[in-house]
Amino acid sequence: MRMMCKIIFSCLFCMIFFPMVAQQYKTVLPYRMVGGKMIVEMSINGSSRSFIFDTGGRTALTSEICEELGLEVADSLQVTDVNSNQAFYPLVTIQSLLTPDQKINFTNVPALKLSSPSPFECFQADGLIGSDLLARTMVEIDGKAKTITITSAEKASRVSLRKMLPFVKAGMPIIALQAGMGNDIICLFDTGCPSFFSLKESDFDRLKTAGAFQILSEGYGEGSIGVAGMAMADTSLRVQFPLLSVGGTKFQNVTSETSTPPFTLLGVKLLDYGKVTLDYPRGRFYFEAYEPEYDLASKHYNVALRVKDGELIISTVWTSMKGVVEVGDKVTKINGKPVGTYDFCESIINGIPELKAKKKTKLTVQTKRGEKVIVYQKE
Repeated sequence: MRMMCKIIFSCLFCMIFFPMVAQQYKTVLPYRMVGGKMIVEMSINGSSRSFIFDTGGRTALTSEICEELGLEVADSLQVTDVNSNQAFYPLVTIQSLLTPDQKINFTNVPALKLSSPSPFECFQADGLIGSDLLARTMVEIDGKAKTITITSAEKASRVSLRKMLPFVKAGMPIIALQAGMGNDIICLFDTGCPSFFSLKESDFDRLKTAGAFQILSEGYGEGSIGVAGMAMADTSLRVQFPLLSVGGTKFQNVTSETSTPPFTLLGVKLLDYGKVTLDYPRGRFYFEAYEPEYDLASKHYNVALRVKDGELIISTVWTSMKGVVEVGDKVTKINGKPVGTYDFCESIINGIPELKAKKKTKLTVQTKRGEKVIVYQKE
């Protein structure tokens, strides 16, 4: 399985507009999925580079690419990352950000300069394309074809308005979903979020009294990794929504874990179930589902694992494993065989090979009270 280390780079932004070379334009941008991230190719100041496409974030570059291209800091901007951490980042200006077919050239683009080492290293990306870059465009994302179609927005989308939800905040794909009957959830459509749905803790508190979900399990473990670093270890809850509606499309048995982003997140896995069109100037979100209803009932592992300094450790402990193992305990054997040394990035992208073979895996774990053998399984 791929390691469940939540790496979400999204950050809120102030809208900054910049010119493009043409008033009418269209490009089809292929993307590939790498470790749960959408990766696209763009040419930055004449150099072809890989970028993470992230509708929940703002355009950013690694410190390494800024230095390589000689981009000078012109200003700074305060941002809030997925863990609600705030920090000031230097701003640089990209003279030219060109699509591979050379049909759209974004010029004089403000971009955050992120700290070194690169937070995008595992994805072999040099930056992030955010919603600020797309503020004057219409964007169609097709998860089956793995394409992003960007067009000028002089005409509204031909998709039926029955499949449309309005943005609740200008410039960002923040929309209102329905949990059950009459329970609104303000949600950011965030292609940088690798899951289907991630529930903000304050929304959990509000919806709990309305009976919008049932609590499945309680966990304690590490938080997500955002642009400002990893969140402190904390308690989280795994919940299941009997019904979650995205416009007219009904999703049954939606499981989510609570976290601390600025908004509840509707993630990239939504693209498994339909096309998304974002009309930024008009503030419209369209969802063209392949089917009218989906049942997302699923099981989840009793502990989460991640690689740290080459070792495999317990990163989150859920209810059934409480008192048995703790966060930070080290896995020493898998099915009786000593573990090797693991690469963090490889575990994020491709997972741990020994954990892929069976539904149930015996892990020997070194705890404070000695070695224990547990069954690593979904429940």
